[in-house]
Amino acid sequence: MSFIRYVAVFTLLYAGVVPCFSQEKNGSTVLFILDIAPEARSSGMGDAGVATSPDVNAQRWNAAKYIFAKQSRGVSLSYTPWLSKIAKGMNMGFLSGYVCLDNAAIGMSVLYLSTGGIELYDNSGTSVGNITSAEYAMDVSYSRRLGKYLSGGITLRYANGIKVEAVGSGSGGVLRPSPAFAGDVAFFYTRPVEALDRETNLSFGTCLSNLGTKVKLSGDKEVFLPMSWRLGATWNINLNKNNALATSFDINKSFVPMYYEKNITIFEAIGKSFDEARDFAWSAGLEYSFMQSAMLRTGYHHSRNNSGYRYFTLGAGLIYQSFRFDGSYLITTSSIGSSSLSNIFRMTLSYLWK
Repeated sequence: MSFIRYVAVFTLLYAGVVPCFSQEKNGSTVLFILDIAPEARSSGMGDAGVATSPDVNAQRWNAAKYIFAKQSRGVSLSYTPWLSKIAKGMNMGFLSGYVCLDNAAIGMSVLYLSTGGIELYDNSGTSVGNITSAEYAMDVSYSRRLGKYLSGGITLRYANGIKVEAVGSGSGGVLRPSPAFAGDVAFFYTRPVEALDRETNLSFGTCLSNLGTKVKLSGDKEVFLPMSWRLGATWNINLNKNNALATSFDINKSFVPMYYEKNITIFEAIGKSFDEARDFAWSAGLEYSFMQSAMLRTGYHHSRNNSGYRYFTLGAGLIYQSFRFDGSYLITTSSIGSSSLSNIFRMTLSYLWK
C-alpha cells in the first residue's frame, strides 16, 4: 500500500469518527483539536464555556474572562485518553496558565494530541503497517478591562498541520502540512443582578475563534482551520449561603462553508458559511456548587442537525486550598460514531494563588 493510500485512510478516519471535524466535501477543516473541549470543567457542562465564571482554562474559551478571575494567577494541566476504542495510545494534553496585572491579564496555553498507532490491513487481513500522527498548538493572550463590567481580549496562536507517518511493509514517509497562524477576538460582560429575591450574577461572552491562515496539505490543496463564532450566557444564582446554581447556554457557528473554492478569502468564507444553517451547534450546562468547594455538573451538546454529534456530559469538581480537581464523562446519544465516542473522560488539575 503506497504512502498516499495511508494518508487517505487516515483522513477518512478523522472525517468519519471525530466530532467537530467537517465531513469531506469540496471544503473541510484541519486541526480539529482547536475545536473541542480539552479540559474537564466545560466538557462536563456540554462544552459550554464562553460565558461561564472565569477559571484558569479561560484561554480556550474566552481569554477576556481572566480580568474577572478571583485569583490573580493560576496554572492547570488536563489529560484526555482520546477515542480509545479506535486506537491504543491516543491521548490529548492541555497546559494552561495566566497572570493578572492591574487592569490587564496575560494567558498562555499548549495543546497536544497524539494518535498513537493505527494499524492498517490489506484485503486479506494481513497487517501492512501503521500510521502515527501528532498535532499541537501554542498560544498567548492579552486581555484588558474596558469598563466596570466589560473586558476584551485577543489571542495569537501557532499550530502545526497534521503530521502523518506511515511505517511498515511497503510504506514509509512523512506528510507534514504547512504550519498555521491564527487569532481569537473575545469579549466578556458580567455584573450582579437582583432577581428572585436573591443575589445573582449574569454574564455574557462572545469569541471569534481561529481566524487565520489556511493550511497547505499537499500539492495546491489548502484547507481552513476550524474558524467559528461562539456566543453564550451564564446566570449564577446564590440559592443560600452555602449553595449556588449556574446555568449556561452557548451557540457556536462554524465560519467554514461546506463548499468553497481554492482562492476564497477568510471574509468570503465567513459570508458563505451563513448560508449553511446546519453548521450551528449549541451547548447547555448546569453547575451546582456547595460552599464553593464541591461542584456537580451536567450538560448536553447538539450539533450538525441530522448528521452531527450529540452527547450528554457529567462532571464534578473539588477545591482544596489552592488546588482544584475536575473530571468529566461523555455519554453519546448520536448514532454517528457512537461506539468511538463512548466512555471518553477528561481530568484537570489546577493550582491557583493570589
